[in-house]
Amino acid sequence: MSKTVVDNKAANTVAAATIASKIVPWKIWARAGLDVLSCLAEIPSWLRLSHEIHHRNRIGSDFVGVNIATSSDPACDDKVLDYLQDLSIRQVRMDYSYCSQQGDAQRLLNRVLAEGLEVMLDLFPPKEEAAALRDDEQAQQRWREFLQQVFTDYAGQVSIFEIGSTPNRGKWSGFDGISYLHAWQIATEVAQGFNLTLAGPNISDFEPLYNFAYLKAMKRVDSVPVIHSDNLFVERVVQPEAYDHRVAGNWATRKLNLNLIKKARIIAEIGHQEGCEKTYCTYKCWTRKRLSRWTLDPEQKNADYLVRYLIIAAASGALDRVYWGPLICNRDGLVDCGDSSYPYVDNVSFYKEVRGQVADFKPTKAYTAFKYVSTLLRHITCVQGVSADNGINHFIFETEQGGEVHALWCLDRSALALTDIYSKAQLQSASFRTVYGTAPVQPPHMATEQPLLIEWPQQQSLRPSTDDIRTLDDTLSSTVVYHAHPGLQSVSVNTPQWLGVVAVADGQDAEATVEAYMPASMLAKPEISVLRDTRNRLWNIQLDEQAEEIQTVKLNRAKGIKKFTYRFMPSKGKRHWNNATEMLRRGINTPQPLAFFERHSNAGIEDNYYVCRFVPNAFSARDVFHAFNSGEQSYKGLDKEAFYTEIAGFVAKMHSCNIIHRDLSSGNLMMTKDEQGLIFYAIDIGRAVIDKSKVITNMQRGIDLKRICYKLNWVDREFFITAYQRHAGKEIKYWKSMLWSYDAKQGFKKTLKAKLKRKKRV
Repeated sequence: MSKTVVDNKAANTVAAATIASKIVPWKIWARAGLDVLSCLAEIPSWLRLSHEIHHRNRIGSDFVGVNIATSSDPACDDKVLDYLQDLSIRQVRMDYSYCSQQGDAQRLLNRVLAEGLEVMLDLFPPKEEAAALRDDEQAQQRWREFLQQVFTDYAGQVSIFEIGSTPNRGKWSGFDGISYLHAWQIATEVAQGFNLTLAGPNISDFEPLYNFAYLKAMKRVDSVPVIHSDNLFVERVVQPEAYDHRVAGNWATRKLNLNLIKKARIIAEIGHQEGCEKTYCTYKCWTRKRLSRWTLDPEQKNADYLVRYLIIAAASGALDRVYWGPLICNRDGLVDCGDSSYPYVDNVSFYKEVRGQVADFKPTKAYTAFKYVSTLLRHITCVQGVSADNGINHFIFETEQGGEVHALWCLDRSALALTDIYSKAQLQSASFRTVYGTAPVQPPHMATEQPLLIEWPQQQSLRPSTDDIRTLDDTLSSTVVYHAHPGLQSVSVNTPQWLGVVAVADGQDAEATVEAYMPASMLAKPEISVLRDTRNRLWNIQLDEQAEEIQTVKLNRAKGIKKFTYRFMPSKGKRHWNNATEMLRRGINTPQPLAFFERHSNAGIEDNYYVCRFVPNAFSARDVFHAFNSGEQSYKGLDKEAFYTEIAGFVAKMHSCNIIHRDLSSGNLMMTKDEQGLIFYAIDIGRAVIDKSKVITNMQRGIDLKRICYKLNWVDREFFITAYQRHAGKEIKYWKSMLWSYDAKQGFKKTLKAKLKRKKRV
């Protein structure tokens, strides 16, 4: 055996003994208990940190970075570098483990280093090896050799070496408290022979007890990292600005005020207390799969949230850098790889590789938004920021050229007239940008959930103050649901006679459009056809005789007992508007809402109006059921099984979006047919209930199923429910009982009505 090998073994034995002397499990856990107690003592000081922005904050050119990986195809390397050049991003982060050496990741790493990019390299062992670091000397030796090789190859080239990955997510990374401390201690020992910047511990999500405990323990076994790293997710509260209710429950949400600003400050404060110089958010994304539960266009929502998150994070001054990630992935990447499969280990813990073929890569809307906002947030100073409890978010930035950029948006489903903040003169001198950096088709009238960037070439002397923003009407208390629909702006109306909203299409004059939809103007238009005139009145008009579009107007009138019960409810016009808006944002078709109007007082019982786009050539499920009940073999070119399967699929999709129609008779489900197939429209949706939080029950599903099946015989009901269960992916128990009881109820009502009619004739 050579002297070198003997010396190395001796050195490793000494190192292992040194580590063992510092990392004694029972001592670590005992100290961890003391750390928890000291952490509890720190919590009041953390909670005293402000959730608001009070100071100017200059944002450097390196604030935004991105996580990258590659595939076995070298062409993927070229594509990654092309994207980085297009995005003008110089700061990248890569995950690097044992399998990365001499593999695809090393090939990409060498490429990006050759291009002069600033690399943060996250080093960690495989999951099984990470767990073995706790007490396996051979695993510890393999980790040491891996670090020695990487540091030797890349010291002086890689800017930052991050040690470990998501140690608070052992099911992903394999780490626990002891094994991670072994990994950190070995890394700091090996790093002593090099001039390196180390980062850690890469805590996932907002779990400050882990940050505190790990940094304390890291300091005891050797030293804390220069850069404190944390993956500061807010996806669990969905919107970037929301207060986190997951920490202590809904009751404490407004007591703790844990929004993104405050959470970033707490994480940064923990690092600074232990001696870390900087705080990085090393991974942040939203998954389009999750967003698709709430919106028809998850790509647009992903872009909106990305811009909102980065602007708040930059304005907070708490984070020195945010790495977005991943760059390429079907589920949550800025670029869709075209492959819907997803790795067993979540990308946040090990972004190992890119799936899919290079030819299938497609930049998403979030990619374009990222390109714009990352360029915007370079050498710019945040001079004022408000993320207010009234749902309004407003940030002011000064550019190096002396200009000014205002970022403005509301929380989801709410909106604000721009004239509530700015004068008409200010708006006329401004230029507007969308989240993609493009000018809107026409100057906007409302601030919505989609961020609006307003630019002036020179700083404005009449900036709205933070108090001006905070004292505006609470947009969250508004009972109107707004949707930033492509090609339409929802303009609020408030006259002495009417409250309402009008949807103004791009290219239309807003004032003229609002005037055309006012009730007096609509009532003056010739009626093309009257669809219903009983308790409520429904008719078609054409507001613009030059256009082909026809509008359907519904006049809602309260009669009988409803004169009393509707007094305590929103007007039916508003209910139709809100339900239609929410259904469309969830991907459930209903005729496009165009306007609603109600009175200032007693809105529920006074005459109110709802206007939607008329759907030509539409037929109802009632027409379909009647045809097949009459013995026809097909209708509109489709047989009974095909129709019933499609209808059941639409109802199941509606329920999967937590929407219960509550009046889903066959006449209230319209459809059209074209070359692509059937297109469904739910109508008469004033009674619909849309649950934003809970999974709907079988009983709630039955409310719709018993109504839509009422006109079917029992054989067809069996087929329909079977098709529904297949689409819904769940069994509906006791569905026959629900339908029997509904049949009996309807039979009793018919009998009673017949008796009343006979009495009247007598």
